[in-house]
Amino acid sequence: MILFPHTRTYNRFPFHFPLIVGSEACVCEGTLRNLSMHGGSMVCDGELSLGSKVRVSLLLPDQMSAVPIELGRVAWVQGRECGVEFMQLPLQSRLRLNRALRIALIQFLDACNNREWHEPVV
Repeated sequence: MILFPHTRTYNRFPFHFPLIVGSEACVCEGTLRNLSMHGGSMVCDGELSLGSKVRVSLLLPDQMSAVPIELGRVAWVQGRECGVEFMQLPLQSRLRLNRALRIALIQFLDACNNREWHEPVV
């Protein structure tokens, strides 16, 4: 049996937006790769350590200011790419993430429906 070091409760949706992440060891800039309500993956210009605690500021589309993630934990690291589990989200951040993810879900479902509608029946 294969055991995975972490599991995901929510589906992640692809995103490509800038972010700033800070830990005790460094502050770096990066790009969000995917996102869910409980975490996301990112590529950073600095290296983060597995298990380190971080604070993340996400610059999501259609939003005037960054979305603060007060406390996150680095769940996995692969070079300069890492996954962060969100541990503390202020209510406003949770609502803003929920809005961005709802839009991503609607776009995903629309794309699936369009594919089904245009695929020929065999």
